[in-house]
Amino acid sequence: MLIFEKNNAMRTAKIVLFGLAALLTPIFHSCVEEEPKIVPDVYVDFYVNLDLPEFTSLNAINNAVKVANQGYDKNGIIIYRYTQDEFLAFDATCPQHIGNSTSVDLDDNGAAGTATCSHCNAIYRFMNLGYPDKGYPLKRYSVTVSGRILRITN
Repeated sequence: MLIFEKNNAMRTAKIVLFGLAALLTPIFHSCVEEEPKIVPDVYVDFYVNLDLPEFTSLNAINNAVKVANQGYDKNGIIIYRYTQDEFLAFDATCPQHIGNSTSVDLDDNGAAGTATCSHCNAIYRFMNLGYPDKGYPLKRYSVTVSGRILRITN
């Protein structure tokens, strides 16, 4: 009789645990969903030489430059020096109103570590991985570092 009660209690515990797992799975899954792709994918693959004069500001952390005629609708790609060894790249197209295909502008010539959209006034902070205070973040691209050469791809 004791064995039957123990098996019954274990079966009940398993059912309760399974029920809890089934209820909590959608909650935890929704916390890790990827951001929707607002800016359409376009082919990106180009190199930047940090020794060229137009990219010397990238020698300092928290500086950014905008490379024209790249990315979605050729709105440009922003390259940002995140740390001494890490660079980030963002499409300069504002994702808040993709239909207008508006390009964000670097604040303080790239030294502020932010960019602003003149259409909706969204401010994108590169230190926060391109997120504004509210809304969608800037689209990110991959950056590979090889000495003084950066390769930006998607």
